[in-house]
Amino acid sequence: MCLGCRQRSQARGAAADLVRIVAVRGESGPVIVVDHTKSMPGRGAWLHARTECVSTVVRRKALPAALRVNGITVDPDGLVAAVMGSTQNEVRASEPEQVAEDMSTP
Repeated sequence: MCLGCRQRSQARGAAADLVRIVAVRGESGPVIVVDHTKSMPGRGAWLHARTECVSTVVRRKALPAALRVNGITVDPDGLVAAVMGSTQNEVRASEPEQVAEDMSTP
């Protein structure tokens, strides 16, 4: 379920159109990162890769409660860029690989 709009994913498969974010320990405290593999350890939160959902989460200050981590400061622009960038990386990874033809002479 998306933390922003609170809607469930309609696609088949576990959270197919949702992006998972987690809090990891950084040098100056907890840092929010996008879990590209959807398997990092720890509590995660799921978001749609839409600006509206991310801005709603930031406005509600829902991440500290969802991740159960105190002291998180959220950069809204950085979070939007990370979430939107993660979906573009997934799209690029799912495109078919371009294979060169064998041009050698028989």
